[in-house]
Amino acid sequence: MAEQNKVVIQVYGKEYSITSSENPEITQEYAAFIDSVMRGIGKKTSLTNQNRVAILALLQITHDLFQARNKSKSDGLEYDRKMKTLIGEIETAINEEAIRPS
Repeated sequence: MAEQNKVVIQVYGKEYSITSSENPEITQEYAAFIDSVMRGIGKKTSLTNQNRVAILALLQITHDLFQARNKSKSDGLEYDRKMKTLIGEIETAINEEAIRPS
């Protein structure tokens, strides 16, 4: 079983005590990122309700995650396509070399 770490984080002006198996520094990094997104949304929208800001932050972070995931899939498909093309070209070159008269 993974070691449990207790970490105190600050998000949007509030302090939370978190128990997690994650590295405490990573948990702090996550909290700082969430705080940054929430503060940005708070400034843009002038919302004062922390729950609404949190929901908008979650939606923004999820949007960014899905975009990154889709780009990764797209990049992987492009890589696969290029590799298949390259392999086909290599096989063609090998076959052409094999049938050339000496």
